[in-house]
Amino acid sequence: MRPLMTFMSLIAIMLLSTPCNASKWDLVLLTTSGLNGQLTPASEKDAPDNGAMLRTFGGFARIQTVFESYRAKFPDSTITIATGDDLMGESIQKDQGKTIFNAMNRMDFDASTLGNHEFDRGANFLAQCLANKKFPTVVSNLEIMPNNRLRKYITPDMIIERNFTKVGIMGLVLPELKLISNPGVSISVNADLIKIARDTARKLRDEGKANIVVLLSHLTIEDQKKILENVPEIDIICGGQTHKDILPGQEIIGRDALTPGIMVQCGTRGRFVGVLKLKIEGNRIKQHNWAIIPVSNSIVPSRATYDFIQSKIKDLPQTVTLTKSPTPLNTEVKTIRTQEAPIGRLVSNIMLSKFKTDLAFQNSGGIRGDKIIPSGPIHARDIDIMFPFGNTITIIKASGKDLKETLERSVSMLPEASGRFLQISGLQFILDLKGTPQELEMNPLGKPIGIKTHGSRVSNIKVINNSGNYIPIEPSKMYSITTNSFLAGGGDGYLALKDAANKVETFIKISEVIKSGILKMKTLEIENTTTTFGTDGKPFFK
Repeated sequence: MRPLMTFMSLIAIMLLSTPCNASKWDLVLLTTSGLNGQLTPASEKDAPDNGAMLRTFGGFARIQTVFESYRAKFPDSTITIATGDDLMGESIQKDQGKTIFNAMNRMDFDASTLGNHEFDRGANFLAQCLANKKFPTVVSNLEIMPNNRLRKYITPDMIIERNFTKVGIMGLVLPELKLISNPGVSISVNADLIKIARDTARKLRDEGKANIVVLLSHLTIEDQKKILENVPEIDIICGGQTHKDILPGQEIIGRDALTPGIMVQCGTRGRFVGVLKLKIEGNRIKQHNWAIIPVSNSIVPSRATYDFIQSKIKDLPQTVTLTKSPTPLNTEVKTIRTQEAPIGRLVSNIMLSKFKTDLAFQNSGGIRGDKIIPSGPIHARDIDIMFPFGNTITIIKASGKDLKETLERSVSMLPEASGRFLQISGLQFILDLKGTPQELEMNPLGKPIGIKTHGSRVSNIKVINNSGNYIPIEPSKMYSITTNSFLAGGGDGYLALKDAANKVETFIKISEVIKSGILKMKTLEIENTTTTFGTDGKPFFK
């Protein structure tokens, strides 16, 4: 991957500095995927065999430089779009999204859709943030009640005209929005993706006279493929929900239509800008070219946007050093959402120790960062980045039967990565992936209403007692659990926790609990013990 990144960086420099035949292309789509509020470049250590070089990626001001280079080459043909999960990061609690959206305004985005994380703090907070946004927000499968302020800021579709070509823009958000975020009772999601996609695309073509239709998607890759295969009225999907790079040559989706579908996506946190060049003939794409441009150290940031961001972030609280870690801490999505991880155990252990409950768990999707924090100083900012959603600690009492349902939910997607996967402290169990995974019953609006299949992957659950021994759970016995407010409210489909009768909301932010716990450690206490075993009695995650 590292040689590929180096090669792509060289290509990016060439593309940004070499004149080209602009007249060949009728449209140029510039797309970002999940900016995650990464206002400034993020740093990471390179591979050890590359000399431990420090490199950085992303940053809004660098992204704007890429945008401006293409706008200069294609002055009447560019459309700049974002695909959701942009409203995140340290600044939003302080300024209700003003810094993020005002920076994006300066970058001249033409349209964006919403991701699930835009709803994490509720619809009212999101409406306050969107009030600072000067470009349209397009979501086609949201049903918003008249009394909800969001209606003012969201449109189901729109037409953008460039170079005598009408481009229909629509947007789709995950049907599981209510499951994994907090949009509130006055918002529902149309879960029939094929129908809503077809109806909206036809409206854009018939009423808006669109030559081509582009879907801004915050859906899974699988759902995007199904839409392109079944809705020939949609020409292009620009994705953003999964943290995946679609490399040149991988974007074509075959289908039974006059033209193939095109699906593009470029990672997360502003690592890349996607560039899709199009030659349009009538109402179809005659030719295209897809590239992803690394937003690396080689790109000089736009001075005006850089100065604006620096003037805002200097007002944020300065970070402090909490302790030192003897080893790197892996918060990468591919690791923490598929297996027990030391960072997950650290978090759940601190929660358990602080609140003296029988067990503790944290959903992996609530641990952010998607990087390896190097050994050495651990800063308060590292923890704030890991916990950007403002979730608080909730204490629950649940029966042994509910614990079984909870663990079945946790492992129901394995071996696929899932944010529902729990990092646990205080219990052990046996996991058998040959067993039946738990499946929820969903209503037409994408809301879970019950457990359709209970699952049979988890067995032999044991909880640690005061003597430090693991003893089998009792189905009717009540156990105390420290978790977060998102899961306690049924987030990620944890219906057994949502329905628990005994809950105490502490209103203490998880980030503050973790920082306080780490601050007490002279050196970070990394634990690599196992809670999950295979049917052979050996650790399941090796």
